[in-house]
Amino acid sequence: MYKDIISYQLAENISEEHLLKIATQVVDTWMKHQLGFLKWEIHKNNDGHYTDIVYWKSQEDAKRSEKDMVNIPSAIDWLSCYQQGSISYQNINMIRSF
Repeated sequence: MYKDIISYQLAENISEEHLLKIATQVVDTWMKHQLGFLKWEIHKNNDGHYTDIVYWKSQEDAKRSEKDMVNIPSAIDWLSCYQQGSISYQNINMIRSF
């Protein structure tokens, strides 16, 4: 299993409710149609920042979908939720689960 971990702050005047509405649209119109997509979790950290974890069957599936991001119908609405300069990424591969 492969995971994309994205940390960020919301843009000014963007509510958590709005973020969740747009994220639902992205999942329904694009993500759930991507090969290997398993799930997307949105977490709120104690400091008010957010961390998303997107689960994929493989790194290849995630990378293929990354190239297809230009086809997200609500991409502008989605990207406008994030404060510019606040986004950081990590990618991890699970080697074992106990």
